[in-house]
Amino acid sequence: MFVKVCGIKTVEQIQYAMDEGYNAVGIVVYPESRRFSNRKNTLKLLEFAKGKIKTVVVSLLFEHVSEYINLSDFYQIYETPLKTDNKNFIYSVSEEPAHFNWKYLVFDASKGSGKFEKFPLWIRNYRKRLILAGGLNHLNVAKVISEIKPFGVDVSSGVEINGVKNRSLMKKFIKQVRKTEQEEIF
Repeated sequence: MFVKVCGIKTVEQIQYAMDEGYNAVGIVVYPESRRFSNRKNTLKLLEFAKGKIKTVVVSLLFEHVSEYINLSDFYQIYETPLKTDNKNFIYSVSEEPAHFNWKYLVFDASKGSGKFEKFPLWIRNYRKRLILAGGLNHLNVAKVISEIKPFGVDVSSGVEINGVKNRSLMKKFIKQVRKTEQEEIF
């Protein structure tokens, strides 16, 4: 299962993610976000992660991620999908898309609030390319994986204490994901 930790702001946090077995780290470049990483820091993080762990540059708008094209593995945006064949874009939606021709879809039930909400039934139609987000933590992720069986999960506030990534919570989260993944295989 694909597991991303989003809102990474330091090299140390990337190292935690690598040590704990996460597949990707998300770096938020949307200036209004409390997890915003400025250009200098983002370039430093991307350089550190290169070849070690997948990176996802995240923003609401394409214009914010465009300067990082070819520097990151993926680009996640929350706007109307671009007419592009670029398979490195991940689109975030809050309602069922009319058309779905991109590689991955992130559904954040909390709409960025970090509060866990019930997932709508329609998302099951996209399981093979679906990354679930929104209020996930080590206490609820196993149930969500068992019920929906998505391609992946994305965590941010669920592994934070006072807005800072916490290694212990990151470890608990990935442990629950991997445990559930193993249970689902058998």
